[in-house]
Amino acid sequence: MRAFAENAQEMGCEVARQYPMSRYTSLRVGGEAELVVTPGSVAELCKLLDILSGSDIPWVVLGAGSNTVVYDGGINGVVISTTKLRNIEIREDGTVHAETGAILGAILNKTIKAGLTGFEFAAGIPGTVGGGVFMNAGANGGEIKDSLTRVWVWSGGREIEIKREDIKFEYRKSHLPAGCVITRAEFGLKPGDKEVIERNVKEYMEKRSRTQPIKMSNTGSIFKNPPDIAAGRLIEELGLKGYGIGGARFSELHANFIVNAGGATASDVLSLIETAKKEAREKRGITLETEVRIIGKK
Repeated sequence: MRAFAENAQEMGCEVARQYPMSRYTSLRVGGEAELVVTPGSVAELCKLLDILSGSDIPWVVLGAGSNTVVYDGGINGVVISTTKLRNIEIREDGTVHAETGAILGAILNKTIKAGLTGFEFAAGIPGTVGGGVFMNAGANGGEIKDSLTRVWVWSGGREIEIKREDIKFEYRKSHLPAGCVITRAEFGLKPGDKEVIERNVKEYMEKRSRTQPIKMSNTGSIFKNPPDIAAGRLIEELGLKGYGIGGARFSELHANFIVNAGGATASDVLSLIETAKKEAREKRGITLETEVRIIGKK
């Protein structure tokens, strides 16, 4: 591990040891990561992945830390942070090229200024290109697959391009090569009425502010919506809206969000998740599937 850390520093990457993941994730819970390495370019990212794939060091890639719960035991091995890989380029043909760490909201802001439509669905989504493509992020009646045209991934020691038509997408899921890491993506947008785009985005953001706990540290959507009922509605009908364990509770604004009301631990959050799963299964015969990513050691 020491040799890898020194190698990463020599490459120009930022390296942090025993880093508290409660500072990294949007929920503000989680133990320490043994090593957090932040590359400054896609080339550096691929080089790090080449080195790690040939070693026995465990590793995980993280973007903005939204929709992620890190166990209280922290993370063994390396966290590769993409927070410096945020370049966004809008080309004359209306295509948008973005690195894996680019924030979806930042892309939306640039497309609004350029008068391009097709990315409005991303209004209020806190994640990055990498996480967004991986889970086919969506809101406001759209999903990332709708505007995606190409994606580049590190796989098997090289960066490869995959066209949109060669990727199968499902609700909150993409079928990409096993073990790959998204490095860049391209989106195809169209010219639109700037005033209409701005008005729609404003409406989406106002609705989000009214209905979601965006002013509190939160998980994002915890569960995928099961057939026939929204997960938030189900949790509310089960009587769990506002219910808490320790410092965590189901939001009173939107029951499919868990908020950190102060001093929450990952254990508190995971206990709430298991409570909802158990109640849904026993009382309604519904199996809830988590949308959040749960990583680390217990």
